[in-house]
Amino acid sequence: MEIPLFPLSSIVLPGGKLPLRLFEPRYINMVKNCFKTGSGFGVCLIKDGRDAGTPATPYPQGTLVTIVDFDQGPDGLLHITAEGTQEFTLHTYAANEENLLIGEVELHNINEPIAMDSRYKDLSQKLAIILQYVEPNITYEQKQLDSPDWICNRMLELLPLSAPSKYELLQLSTNHARLEALLSMQIEFSTREEM
Repeated sequence: MEIPLFPLSSIVLPGGKLPLRLFEPRYINMVKNCFKTGSGFGVCLIKDGRDAGTPATPYPQGTLVTIVDFDQGPDGLLHITAEGTQEFTLHTYAANEENLLIGEVELHNINEPIAMDSRYKDLSQKLAIILQYVEPNITYEQKQLDSPDWICNRMLELLPLSAPSKYELLQLSTNHARLEALLSMQIEFSTREEM
C-alpha cells in the first residue's frame, strides 16, 4: 500500500500515542487529506536529516498511525495526537511536489499476544514511573501494565536510546525477542548501578 510518511526523531508503535505540532504546509495538507479520506499516515525514524525542512532519509521500518485528536494550540499551530496501529516495512519512497514523502509499505502480521511472565514485572514497574514523567504530554486512559506487548512498545518508544539502537531493537521480529533484549539491557543497567 502507498501512504504518506512523517519521518521523526522519535517512534510510535501499536497502541502508542504521539502528540505532534504541525507548522509545515506539507504536513498540514497531509492531515487534511487524512481527514477527508479517513486514512492514516506512516511514522518512520529518521536515519539521516532533520524533522523539518528538506525531506529526511527514513529507516525502512515504521508504524501506520491514525489521528485520534486535534485542536489549535495556544501557539496557533495545529496540534494532533496520532495513535499507532500496525508496523510496516518501507520498500520504496519518493518526495512529491510538496516535498512530502510517499512510501510503498508492507504491513506486518500481528503476532499472538504474549502471556505475562514474572520476569516482565520489573519492566512494568519501571514503565509506570516513566509514564508519570511524560504526562500530561502523553496520557493513557488505561495503562496496560499487565500486558507484555504494551509494556514492550511503550518502553521502546520512551527509553532515551539513539536512533540506531532503537532501529536495532525494532528489527527484532517479535515483541518476545524485543522484551528479551530489553531485559538484557536492564541487567546491564543494574550492574552499572551496583558499581
